[in-house]
Amino acid sequence: MSSNESFRYILKNSMGVINCIWFKNGLYMSMLDRKNKWGPPFLLSDNAVSDFAALIDSEDNISTCFVDYSDRLIYMTVSDEVKQPVVLLESRISGSSPYNVQLAEADGKIHIFYIVSHNRRQLLTYQAVEDSVYTMPEVEGVIIRDAKNYAICSDGVTVHMFFVTNIQNVNLLVHRKIYDGKVSRPVTTPFPYNASHRLQAVADRSGPVYVLASCDEGDENTVIFKFDTILNKFSKGFEVFNASTGQGTDSLLVIHNTPYVIRTLKNAFIVYAIDQNCSAVTEENRIDITGRDIPLKCKFQSNHKEDIYFKSDTIPMLFGSGLSFPFDIKKLAQQKHGVNNDNDVLYMRIRELENRVEFLENTIREILRP
Repeated sequence: MSSNESFRYILKNSMGVINCIWFKNGLYMSMLDRKNKWGPPFLLSDNAVSDFAALIDSEDNISTCFVDYSDRLIYMTVSDEVKQPVVLLESRISGSSPYNVQLAEADGKIHIFYIVSHNRRQLLTYQAVEDSVYTMPEVEGVIIRDAKNYAICSDGVTVHMFFVTNIQNVNLLVHRKIYDGKVSRPVTTPFPYNASHRLQAVADRSGPVYVLASCDEGDENTVIFKFDTILNKFSKGFEVFNASTGQGTDSLLVIHNTPYVIRTLKNAFIVYAIDQNCSAVTEENRIDITGRDIPLKCKFQSNHKEDIYFKSDTIPMLFGSGLSFPFDIKKLAQQKHGVNNDNDVLYMRIRELENRVEFLENTIREILRP
């Protein structure tokens, strides 16, 4: 069963206000002041266990979803006055609770994913919430038993999910997407790697989705895939790190449409820039860790205009008296010729039109089906 006790969710709204949600014998939230100091913690729930997720949506609303001590899945919006929690799922079997909770926003809805164990199988389960109205649980895939997790990301319109399954003793990396309330058919590629790899995914503004598969301690190879959302297929996996790189945890970022993979070692960070086809390392940097601040694994989400070129899945951040990145994001962005904000908006508009065309095509097929 997964534990997010070491994770922190860093949520930055459009005004630049930063909040942190974390677990420590309860679910807490704190705000970062203008002097880069953390304010007093605010208790969100003393019934939560360490398996939780948090999200800031496009309207700057913050929500969280967590498992409580009664094995229930709870969804809650966070505001000046905490609203009444909503019970999404209530486990009927004692000790069998949902786990590996993740959230994503798309098409004006909050999409909630988690795993439920049933008959020795790990079922990837999905629900949607809109205006406090939620759908019933739906199973979207069976995750191989040895797999650590699955990956979820959103481009604002479509939610992409990735997981590793096993069919006739062959491990496969699977992609499915949710668009306009419908779930697509699975698209797969061979996954000839250890099933215990942890998945991360980031949807790029220009269309593709990058998927990283890595082990927690860096004792296996780290592989990156590109999923082309137009052609609906995976690229061949490209090995970024291997055991000789040194033990550590890996992070996936996309800056100005360029994927970066960062390995956090005990005394340094190794930063690799990958070409957009995921076929080669184009640049390598090493950043030594100095000072007493400890790098922690975080989920960073931002609606601020200065972060429009930056997306990430899991990312290291330094927590001391305040908060900072262990590397200069803007400096990394300047190393590549990125796409400016006007083109980013144009790409988003193109993707929206493409998704509408796809929806119309599917509608026509349904109408013409005998």
